[in-house]
Amino acid sequence: MRAMNLIAAAALLAPAAMYAQGRHPHYLSARTDLRTAQLLARVQEQPNVALNLQAADREIDAAIKEIDHAAVLDRKDLMDHPPVDANLGRVDRFRKIVELLRGARADIEHEEDNPAAREWRAAAFKHIDEALNSVRRAAVDAKLDREIGDF
Repeated sequence: MRAMNLIAAAALLAPAAMYAQGRHPHYLSARTDLRTAQLLARVQEQPNVALNLQAADREIDAAIKEIDHAAVLDRKDLMDHPPVDANLGRVDRFRKIVELLRGARADIEHEEDNPAAREWRAAAFKHIDEALNSVRRAAVDAKLDREIGDF
């Protein structure tokens, strides 16, 4: 009898869960990009470069937490374990971090119809921008800023 109740409950809740997952898929994409950028920023670096990348790591982590708040309001599944290309050269790794941060920012720029999530999204923008600034400072310290270009 208990199994029948669970099956009935799952059948009733499945359409709502599928709808919630489909409403704002950009949160999940942004979160995956941020998590991947964070893992790339954690690669061992020279001390002066590492300080700025650690600051970027903290900002990325804060942005992920903000997106998690917004995603929870939309009932998103927040389990992600993105693969990271460990064979990227230094310049390519910095470029990839910037690309991922920009991509995450673009993903959460989409219109938000949940007023409670707008506050979290605005905070995530701030943290992503600060992470980009920290990566820029790290690139300057690593003397890669000319190779990476403007960002």
